[in-house]
Amino acid sequence: MTQTLEIGNSVQPLTNVATMAALVTELQNRTFGMPGLGVFYGYPGYGKTFGAIFCASAFDVIHISMQGDWTKKTFLERLLNELGIAPKRVVPDMVLQACEELALDGRTLIVDEADYAFRRGVIELIRDLHDGSDTPVVMIGMEEFPQKLRKYELIDSRVMSWVAAQPATLKDAGLLASVYAEGVDVAEDLLDAILDRNTGNVRRMVTDLAQVKGEANKLGQTSMTLQDWGGIEFRRKDAPSPRRGLK
Repeated sequence: MTQTLEIGNSVQPLTNVATMAALVTELQNRTFGMPGLGVFYGYPGYGKTFGAIFCASAFDVIHISMQGDWTKKTFLERLLNELGIAPKRVVPDMVLQACEELALDGRTLIVDEADYAFRRGVIELIRDLHDGSDTPVVMIGMEEFPQKLRKYELIDSRVMSWVAAQPATLKDAGLLASVYAEGVDVAEDLLDAILDRNTGNVRRMVTDLAQVKGEANKLGQTSMTLQDWGGIEFRRKDAPSPRRGLK
């Protein structure tokens, strides 16, 4: 399955974008009566949000990215604004509004940074929205998200599909290079080294690829191999230890 993701001015197929798109399609096409919750989980930097942004455009879904201090009211206000509805004043009325509008609207709801939903009862609110509208809901969370959700049987039992985000592939590295190292032909051996040192973490890889472009420009080169890179040190590395002997 080939899916695409707009990154800057380019449209690129990436592994986890396709995976996310397949999950949304599965939920939207589920048999009547089946639960409509999906979970897309994985380690930070694997490109989960890339997938959500793509789906928001390609499938016209509602994409809400949570923040740590959100309450039920905050979540509902953001959702109703996305639906083009003026929120009522109290939470119970807002829940009814959201359920009615989601049912009429027909769009899938994607909740990004869903680990924050375990705070302040938002996770139960997501279940209420799903049950009250029969709308497909995808929750995007960290690697531990499925285990956290197991503590909530009424929600866990409604999950139709659990999908794990995967580390980037060499093909992904090449596609990312065409965006973040645009104009530089990054050789496969250098791409492989960047992929390996970042263990397939997209967020970290793009930082290295941007540095490759910068170094190539300094050297006046339009291509860069691992040999060309030589002893240049990548700027992004492990956090430094505290310095000693300074006052």
